[in-house]
Amino acid sequence: MSKQGLIYRNELRLLNRNPFLILPFVVLLLCWGYVIFSYENQSVHYEELAAEFYNNFQWIMLIGLLLAGLLAVYMAGKDHESEFEHVVVTYKVKNTEWVAGKWLVAQTYGLCLTSMTLLIQGVWFLNGSMGMEEWIRNLAYVCVQMEGAIFFIISCGFLFAALIRNMIAYICIPALLGIAFLAQANSYGFALVNPRFNLLTPYDSMYIASPYDSIWGIHGVFDEALLHQLAVFLLGVIILFAAILLFRPHRSLRIEKRMLMTLIIILMLPAILVGGIRYEHYDRALEQFMDTGQRYMSKGANGESLFYTMPEDRPKYPFAMERTQLNVYFPSENWMKVDSQLTIAYNGDVPINDVSLTLHHQLAVTDCSSHVQLSCSRDNDGIRIHFHDAIEPDARIDLNLDYEGNIGQFRFDGLLQHAFVESDRIYLPKEAGWYPLIGERHLVESVRARDDRYVQFEVRNGELAEDYPTEFDVTIMGQEIGIPMALTIPRAKDGSYKGATQYGLSLIGGNLEEASVGQTRIVGHPEVLDGARKTTELYQESWSYMEGWLGVPIAPKVIYILDDDYQDRTRVMPSREFYAWSVYDIGYVDASFMPYRLVANLINEIGSYGDDVSVLQRAMIWVLLDHSGIETGYGQFGDWYAAEGRYATHEQKPKGADKLSHYEEVGKEQFRQAVKYLFLHYEGLEDKAEFKLEAALTAYEGAASQ
Repeated sequence: MSKQGLIYRNELRLLNRNPFLILPFVVLLLCWGYVIFSYENQSVHYEELAAEFYNNFQWIMLIGLLLAGLLAVYMAGKDHESEFEHVVVTYKVKNTEWVAGKWLVAQTYGLCLTSMTLLIQGVWFLNGSMGMEEWIRNLAYVCVQMEGAIFFIISCGFLFAALIRNMIAYICIPALLGIAFLAQANSYGFALVNPRFNLLTPYDSMYIASPYDSIWGIHGVFDEALLHQLAVFLLGVIILFAAILLFRPHRSLRIEKRMLMTLIIILMLPAILVGGIRYEHYDRALEQFMDTGQRYMSKGANGESLFYTMPEDRPKYPFAMERTQLNVYFPSENWMKVDSQLTIAYNGDVPINDVSLTLHHQLAVTDCSSHVQLSCSRDNDGIRIHFHDAIEPDARIDLNLDYEGNIGQFRFDGLLQHAFVESDRIYLPKEAGWYPLIGERHLVESVRARDDRYVQFEVRNGELAEDYPTEFDVTIMGQEIGIPMALTIPRAKDGSYKGATQYGLSLIGGNLEEASVGQTRIVGHPEVLDGARKTTELYQESWSYMEGWLGVPIAPKVIYILDDDYQDRTRVMPSREFYAWSVYDIGYVDASFMPYRLVANLINEIGSYGDDVSVLQRAMIWVLLDHSGIETGYGQFGDWYAAEGRYATHEQKPKGADKLSHYEEVGKEQFRQAVKYLFLHYEGLEDKAEFKLEAALTAYEGAASQ
């Protein structure tokens, strides 16, 4: 060990004489300086500080890995290039001492790169809103990710230098990192090759775009990253021992070779064990996702996969969930137990014996009872309740439904947890089917993939709009989960959640706070609440105008600020009561685009109901553009609509558009009132596909003349 220490000190002293070794630290410092200055220079933050850090960390880390790997090849091969190695072989020094001494110098350099990154992260994160425990967890995550990867890359550099004694050894480092980059590019939820191969990276990349998830931080990836990097560390040690064996093998002592081989075999056992555990965890998530795709695959008469169903295909159901009382327990991770009392209203015209409910199939029903005789049966997500005596029209039925099970669900090749309950984070969206929904509903829709992705299917959440509002009373039992939580209904003084909503329930828990703008609750990470409040205030004026114009509620009751991947899952089910915004929604607000988005929240079926609905949508957008004073370059709605629709000739334009344009020639107020009538008429239709613009305008003219 004294010789190894001597080699380490001598090599470190020689390395410090190279003035260019400070250049990587300067480059990294300039990169981080630009990132921090750009973020802190913003007057209002629309993204969390940690999110900005992690968006840049993974790319800056690759630069550090490249520099550390190239240095490792240089350290291992420089004596060979200078022919000093021919002198070394005459020294009374073991291969292990010689190679390990140089390897420790390279690791010291890599540790300095990691330490500089941790220092920047630690100081910058003190300026954020996270607590000390969260601060330490983030430092630990970056440390194991970066240092583990550097440890592995340096060992690989020594192995390449031992195997290849020319410049090609240097090329192997960027080639290895290129493979890791391609694997990470394959980790965006639509992998073209087996996504299990994504585990073969020197850092944990089993996430989509960024390991940071808004109010949940890095909690979803932290434990798995520790497992992954432990396996990487063990593999790095094995590779180092292999490099020592391959370095001048003819001068290695027999006992030295035997000791190294023994250590390699001993280390392979925990490496395989830890790697196997990490593989099993991801494989279980991927298999569940693949089961979801197959379970919900839409099939035609001949068994072929269909495209997604349209909103007009949603069947009307004569029952309504009038009241739902839930007592929710979370006894362990991803496990929930619920006692529910339901009041179901029958709005049909003839007596009926069967009622259908929807509850995720992973939740097993433990009690299904009522004051009347009934029987319950399950079929996938469906619960069929058969009443021995027929239910009369306008009747109310009280039902006790208790259930429990594992609610954990996955999307995007098993990389995105769609529903989870953990000690430090909770997400139970309505689409997870965690509470009883009235009717036979499709929680998930799966269709044949339109590209060559590995799983061969695409999934999206089902369209779960309700026909009637429900009065909810929800109690989260027990205090084991000591994190802030929020529901789409407000919290009462007694700690329960009470309120009526036609949207439904979505439960979130994490590092969140609430703010209010008018009657709208905003729930999100503390660092983005000011930006979310500012954006909501911009929309507030338009919501107020539309409510005064159309006479219907427009402003949402609650807005969740979520990570983009989670926000995107809610788009299929638009609601006026509940919005989910991402940082892009609150940070990139264009006044000329706002009218389009406002109307899309009211009428979300662009193209699915034909040209008549499209004309109505555009007419509403035109009114909002005019109200906001946004210049379009056109003086009349008809001309603007023709340009927006890119109709080649006047005859191709829908006839209803010209007929509606005549009202604008009379006056803007007449046009506004005609559009209002059309919208309310459209709203009143049970089947939106029945909307006919010309017939509705004829009815409007008849009503106006009376």
